Amino acid sequence: MSEQAPSNQPNATGSRAVLAARVLTAAIQAAALYLLTDAAKAPLSWPATEPPAFVPLLVVFSYIPLLLLLGFGQVRARPLALWATVAIVIVASLGVHDALRGRAADFTGAESFWPSPQLWLALTGSLFVAHVLVIDSIIEKRLLISYPRHFDTAWKVAVQCGLAAVFVGVFWGVLHLGAGLFRLVDITYFTRLIEKRWFAFPATTLALAVAIHVTDVQPALIRGARSMALTLFSWLLPLLVAILFGFLVSLPFISLAPLWKTHFATALLLVSAGFVVLLMNSCYQDGALEQTQSRIKRFAVLLGAFELIPLVALAAWALALRVGQYGWTVERIFAASVILIAACYAIGYAGAAVRSPTWMKRMEITNVVTAYVALSVVLVLFSPIADPARLTVLDQVERLQSGAVPPDKFDFAALKFDGARWGRAALEQLAEAKEGAEAATIAERAKRALALTNRYAGRNPPRATAAEMAERVAVYPAGRTLPAAFFEDAFVLPDSSQRPYCQTGMRQCLARFVSLGPGQREAIVFIDGRSIGYLFEQDASGPWKQTAHLQGNFSCNGAREEIENGAIALQPHTWPDIVVGSHRIEINSLLGMCGSPW
Repeated sequence: MSEQAPSNQPNATGSRAVLAARVLTAAIQAAALYLLTDAAKAPLSWPATEPPAFVPLLVVFSYIPLLLLLGFGQVRARPLALWATVAIVIVASLGVHDALRGRAADFTGAESFWPSPQLWLALTGSLFVAHVLVIDSIIEKRLLISYPRHFDTAWKVAVQCGLAAVFVGVFWGVLHLGAGLFRLVDITYFTRLIEKRWFAFPATTLALAVAIHVTDVQPALIRGARSMALTLFSWLLPLLVAILFGFLVSLPFISLAPLWKTHFATALLLVSAGFVVLLMNSCYQDGALEQTQSRIKRFAVLLGAFELIPLVALAAWALALRVGQYGWTVERIFAASVILIAACYAIGYAGAAVRSPTWMKRMEITNVVTAYVALSVVLVLFSPIADPARLTVLDQVERLQSGAVPPDKFDFAALKFDGARWGRAALEQLAEAKEGAEAATIAERAKRALALTNRYAGRNPPRATAAEMAERVAVYPAGRTLPAAFFEDAFVLPDSSQRPYCQTGMRQCLARFVSLGPGQREAIVFIDGRSIGYLFEQDASGPWKQTAHLQGNFSCNGAREEIENGAIALQPHTWPDIVVGSHRIEINSLLGMCGSPW
């Protein structure tokens, strides 16, 4: 008997040693996450006081243990440790850059030392792709791997992670159910227990480890779930390509202006392209001959390959229009990177349709090449090479200084809250601007942006002047005028959402003097352009103050016109108020918006 070549894959995937390794990894991860989150509690302690240490530690202990959990039982310890070491270096480096780039918190009092949401999202996707490529290369001991191997590993990992996430969710659902049952008999210890972080972290990581282990030792479970999901998804491709065909065919006969006016055309087109790619691969799967039996699916895959080209081209066109109008922003740079990846799929799939129309065999090369392109894009965008915040600041400041956008239209707040440390540095330079016709305005607005503690505080529309309000408010009865000090005192409210529209926009408001009872001073009923009303009364010292809100839909059945014409009557409330101790409870009718019964 000839000697069999040694295999890189362990013989006993479900051995006790593998389970012990996974449990130990889960315990270490739980301890690390507990200590890191405990340091982030007020008052902060190290390493939360040092974001360049805290962020990389947090992302490393969030992701690397998961890679180990998935790798145990698939490859031997030494190559797995080498892959984990490389991943730690890359993830930690990206975490350090994320911390050093800095950012301003969107709201007052919000903490800004946590990893950015974009980094979490990028690491989740890129580590999944990288893990599949690396594990397959380790198993087959070569860089170029057969596509069926990649397909099998990718879907196995995806289904494992999906089932593990569902298991953890149900696990916590059972714990909360048990806590609720104990509360029924006034036992609250279990509720307090599951709320403790020292319990939650190990419970979650151990549940995740067990779920991955169970799905790993039962490959039939994975293949069955994968087969069912892909079969279901594959039959959605003919429907989607038919819808997209109708959309694309109609474009030459209609104006594209409505599409550009949506302001989300790029995102919608890219999502459509993403679904086409997903469903095409659900049909193609690993390229086995049994996948070619359905002519409908084969035609849908062929048509979808050609539809990707105009979808991606339209998305690039829409993005180019927005960039031409308003310049580059962080979101638009990310959108451009997604368009680049989508273009790789579109060009590759179209080439596959031309070279191998029978069953798109060259899709396999496109998928592998695009995976490496996507990984490269992530490394470039989340490193100092092409940080979107830095590129945004360079472009926007150049637009401001060149006069392409006037200072009163420039979003200075975006430099602070989206531009990271480069945006703050740019604002500090602009605050010292002394040359140019608009230098004083630019410096004043830059200083105002630097002082902002809330992303949206500087975007509240300015309060209308007394002269502007006089033009926007119709006063009744005819000939009456509002007191001179009315607009200065009555609507000085801290939140612009509470102000009437005519104070922050161009919509007309209505004011009417009414008497609420014999011998009482006149009050003012004030109605804005929405279904909101205010009641103002004059106190003994003279000033007018808001004393109540008016409830009702003033747009129903000509109510506004009737108020203008003076068709107003005062009636006592149908029901009395209920007084419980010192609390007054109002009884309101169950009527619809315009007074009709529900």
